[in-house]
Amino acid sequence: MKRMRPYRFWILMLIPVIGMLLAFRNYIKPPAAFHVKLIEDSINSPKYMNDLVKYQNYYPFINYDRNFVEWTNISAIDSFFRKIPQTPHRKLKILHIGDSHLQADFPSGYIRERLQDIFGYGGRGLVFPYRAAGTHSAYDYKTYCTGAWQYTRNTQRDAVLDMGMIGATIYTNDSNASFKLVFREGFIRDNFTVIKLYCKQDSLSYDVKLKTCSGSVPIYCDCSDNGAKKPYILVKLSKPSDTIEVTVNKTKKKQNFFECYGLMIESSDNSGVLYCSTGINGAGYRSLLKQRLFEQHVAEFKPDLVILDLGANDFYGGAFRTEEMESNLVKIVDMIQRATPGTAILISNSQDILYRHRKDIAECNDFMQMTKRVAAYRKCAFYNYYDVSGNKGSMMQWYKRGLSKPDKIHLTTLGYYTKGELYLNAILNSYVLWLQNKSDSLSADKHQMDTTQLKQYFVDDISFKKENTRVEHAPVYSELSTDTEGTDKVYYVVRSGDNLGAIADRYGVSVKDLEYWNGLSGTKIIAGESLVIFKKSHTTPPDPMPKNAEKTVIPQNQAAIRPTNTTRPVQRKAAYKVTSGDSLWSIAKKYNTTVDKIKQLNKLKSEKLSIGQTLLIP
Repeated sequence: MKRMRPYRFWILMLIPVIGMLLAFRNYIKPPAAFHVKLIEDSINSPKYMNDLVKYQNYYPFINYDRNFVEWTNISAIDSFFRKIPQTPHRKLKILHIGDSHLQADFPSGYIRERLQDIFGYGGRGLVFPYRAAGTHSAYDYKTYCTGAWQYTRNTQRDAVLDMGMIGATIYTNDSNASFKLVFREGFIRDNFTVIKLYCKQDSLSYDVKLKTCSGSVPIYCDCSDNGAKKPYILVKLSKPSDTIEVTVNKTKKKQNFFECYGLMIESSDNSGVLYCSTGINGAGYRSLLKQRLFEQHVAEFKPDLVILDLGANDFYGGAFRTEEMESNLVKIVDMIQRATPGTAILISNSQDILYRHRKDIAECNDFMQMTKRVAAYRKCAFYNYYDVSGNKGSMMQWYKRGLSKPDKIHLTTLGYYTKGELYLNAILNSYVLWLQNKSDSLSADKHQMDTTQLKQYFVDDISFKKENTRVEHAPVYSELSTDTEGTDKVYYVVRSGDNLGAIADRYGVSVKDLEYWNGLSGTKIIAGESLVIFKKSHTTPPDPMPKNAEKTVIPQNQAAIRPTNTTRPVQRKAAYKVTSGDSLWSIAKKYNTTVDKIKQLNKLKSEKLSIGQTLLIP
């Protein structure tokens, strides 16, 4: 018998092994569908979603225990919640409509980034060449323009031009006009390759050429009316770009204008969250009703959720006309429901605001009651942001914590991130309850969380001590008075002739600390105002200290976001503890820095993070 050669023996032995590997290859490397199923299972898990609810800081005047989206009829929110698990293979579209609180996009930008961290990136959403409209853009991009432009914003009494979802339109007869959008470092994703240019498509319209930094060859766009069924011109890029430049291109003698309603930036994949925010300074319900193309554009966009987050400008500084405001809100809801039947609508309201720095606007409570009533009547979801943010008297507390600007109306960057965090977690909290029981109604009154439940959502161990936020019952302070609640702070009433430098020297703190604690954008102070000053202990007023004296001051509840300060120049760094869902990109945006700077400061070799890891923030 002929002897088998050794290599043949091993080949025969390997054949069944190879067969087994091929048979079980799906277990060794699961197909894409298996990964999608895992993601969907996680999104459908109440525990998994509940673990994503996190608060970075605790403020005792905020009602975290009542932070839910509410509804009186399950149909108000059911369609939106049912689509959340579909984000691995279907874009979840959200339209957030507001006023000056949204134009810079700080709260909505935070919500967008966190939702996209959780469910995937669907695009940047709506952007606009605001420079050509005479106003500022959002925080993540700058705009430029050349040539002669006319514009209409929805806050103008006479709206000359039609407006779409954004609430602003630009128009030019200048055949050499152009505009440009430049995104800040770190805000461009790899799959940002789809641009929709919303413009008036007409035989008399100029054409345009679109150029990006990623390629020198411009893309030519035909803006004539060729029976187009879409209100936009679709442009697909070969690769992402942080610059979009649109230049008017006259190709026919009869062309004499160009009219633009904004741009939509999307990912090329049909997955993730596409979160669009629109806000115009001073806008209200009356303003939104002037946008004649709004209904048409919303019908094409087909959002899964529309958040109505405006209305305070309709009564701030004037009378609260209940019937008029209620009628206008109902008209807006009807307009959205006509444009896209089945879309969920979430009606919110304003937090407490002060008029001329002192007087609370009582109508904020009336506004809350009206929005709650319309939400129930029109079967919409309701977010009682007025109550969650602290209700009457709370704006002064926001101001004292550096969350509000001195006008006691607008918020600081930290304040807007806090607002965005509340909105995001309200949606997640209610989604978790919906997953658990899909109840016909949800009331924050009936689902208030106790302290044991709340503690799991905070990064640090929290003592849940409530503060009296009603300013009218607060103690009247003389020149110097210790706080009645036992916290390490004193109040100083500004007198004629005072300046921040002298006050800082007297109490051994820095001018920068005084500006930070009191939400000041500069060193200007007004006689009669109260300044909060954080101290080490409740002792008698300190003697005047020389300017070069060294004294450490740590504001309560702010240690995580502001380092210990002395009057001696030091390099300031904040410490941040990584939580579930965080990424270097989202942390960098939150603290207005870059990924590279965080990596360099912490000597990171990659962007991989671990829950509980502490990062220094430059």
